[in-house]
Amino acid sequence: MALIFVVDDDPVVCRLARHILQLAGHQVAIFYDGEEALAALAHSTPDVVITDLMMPRLNGMELLQRIRADERWAALPVVMLTARGGMNDRRLAEAAGVSHFLTKPFSSAQLIDQIDKLCP
Repeated sequence: MALIFVVDDDPVVCRLARHILQLAGHQVAIFYDGEEALAALAHSTPDVVITDLMMPRLNGMELLQRIRADERWAALPVVMLTARGGMNDRRLAEAAGVSHFLTKPFSSAQLIDQIDKLCP
């Protein structure tokens, strides 16, 4: 069982991801922007962070960059889950060190498959 941080400003996506991940036996913590997630990282390190790209205050790319810049979390798997699936967004995320890139809409199988790969 993994602890997974889901970071997305859309409550529907958060509820869906929580439901899928909990059915697979994982613990899930929900955050509605990158600042909330960073504050939580100071107290608890998850096994994986799943983040949206477009969010208020601190977006997913900025969150990814801050995670990679901090030696405590540099190796933490980060999955970008976004409606922006263009090649430029993918390249920027890959250059910043994203572990995997999933586009919305996503299936339960896609999400679980990626978590299983990142949390063997």
